[in-house]
Amino acid sequence: MKSLEQQLSRLDLNLLVSLSVLLKEKNVSRAAEVLYLSQPAMSRTLKRLRDVFDDPLFYRESAGLQPTEKALTLQEPLSEILLSVSKLIDSTQFSPESCDQTFRISLPPLMSRQLSVPLIRELMHNAPNASLVEYPAAWDPTSLLKDRAVDFSIHIEKPANDQEFPSELIGSTYPVFYGMSEHPLANNKTTTLEDCLQYQFVDLNLDLRSVSEIHNPIDSYLESKGQKRDIVFKSGQLNTLVDAMQDSDKMLISTHTLRYVDDFEHRLTPIFDLKSDQTMNINVYLIEHKRTLNSAAHQWLKQLILDTLRNKAFA
Repeated sequence: MKSLEQQLSRLDLNLLVSLSVLLKEKNVSRAAEVLYLSQPAMSRTLKRLRDVFDDPLFYRESAGLQPTEKALTLQEPLSEILLSVSKLIDSTQFSPESCDQTFRISLPPLMSRQLSVPLIRELMHNAPNASLVEYPAAWDPTSLLKDRAVDFSIHIEKPANDQEFPSELIGSTYPVFYGMSEHPLANNKTTTLEDCLQYQFVDLNLDLRSVSEIHNPIDSYLESKGQKRDIVFKSGQLNTLVDAMQDSDKMLISTHTLRYVDDFEHRLTPIFDLKSDQTMNINVYLIEHKRTLNSAAHQWLKQLILDTLRNKAFA
């Protein structure tokens, strides 16, 4: 049995357009003018239509062409078909104002507040009917993209396969060791990495799906130096970690812009940073799957993300 596609493969969509115009004009010459065809070409089209539907479709009277009963029964479904085709074509012509799409994005929880807040504000301003769902980044960002769980992933590693997973640099950051304002090292101008490691740390769960014990780039850095943090508390919520640090000498490692998010500037004090160590200059990428490269809606959102975050979120 032939599939629907096989049955329709021999049908020229232009024939349906011609039939619709003939039903409206009821005149071969006028239909030819509407479609910018010659009258002989239009007559040949009518002959093909009669063959396809095995019906005369029209008969001539003094007032012009009159549709047969079969042609009249075709009129309503034909209009619906052409309207559906029109909507299909229009769907590639994207308008932010009329977009009601739900976009999904994953990003590192440590960067969530500084990235997602300005982004959702811009999205609501430019596309008020669209929505955004945020997911925590996976240790391997390509897995979420490949499984269609997300449309974009913001990640600190560029995929090896840039053909399937194109990426763009958003900006860069570096790790900063934070303590509360009353931390013993807060006013020490000669603090070293070793000084910081004498204290216990709170840490953010970056990817619960990963089998790796090392989730934070700083731990790989410390491991290469034969050093390690003493982590006493992990949470998936940044605010919870900061609250847990209150009235203690616990420390947190995050991006250099964290203290400028919300009220953290009044609560957190940068104690030590790795800005001078080029190996810890962390690039942040926007990654997508190749399937969205020709999607007008996704490419619009991609540009919005870049315009909103590039050289701003990490300034």
